[in-house]
Amino acid sequence: PHILRANQELQERRRRIRVDYVNGNEDRIRKWAELYAIDDTDNQDMDQLYQELMFRVDSIPVTLALAQAIVESGWGTSRFARQGNALFGEWAWSESKGIKPLSASNGRAVVRSFVTIFDSVRSYMHNLNTHAAYENLRHERQKYRDGNPDPLTQRLIPTLDRYAEAGDMYIRKLRNIVQTNNLEIYNNAVLVRAN
Repeated sequence: PHILRANQELQERRRRIRVDYVNGNEDRIRKWAELYAIDDTDNQDMDQLYQELMFRVDSIPVTLALAQAIVESGWGTSRFARQGNALFGEWAWSESKGIKPLSASNGRAVVRSFVTIFDSVRSYMHNLNTHAAYENLRHERQKYRDGNPDPLTQRLIPTLDRYAEAGDMYIRKLRNIVQTNNLEIYNNAVLVRAN
């Protein structure tokens, strides 16, 4: 439900950005551009910023988010997941923002912690939608949005080779988790309103 809720929030943001663009609200478009870490906003016109926002502000497939949460949190059993609601292994560089790993390739790094699991999901999605390392993911997702019928998760997994230090091994692990656990069935999941 947290993944679905965060995706719903992203779709609502897309809608609001579209409304701001149609209404010619340049100030709002520039604020959205700052939030989504678009470089050199001062030298881009509103049309360019809008196109880049539509490229960045978009959903992450449920299957992909589930697979990464499983791998990064050890099925929710890791110390980072239990103590810091950290499902996706995001790094931070200030000890006050997370939990220090017992061993890490960088001595300053901590695994970012969150007040709630939903905060972790939102941060993960924002990371994929803004960080330069995941631009290929955004390009592949755009192709799908433009009508390519291939299963999206399988097309996006190879774009995550920079998400973990393990690179290709990480990609194989994600594919295996998706296939072994039949996670693709969750791509059709929807939130229902409780009465």
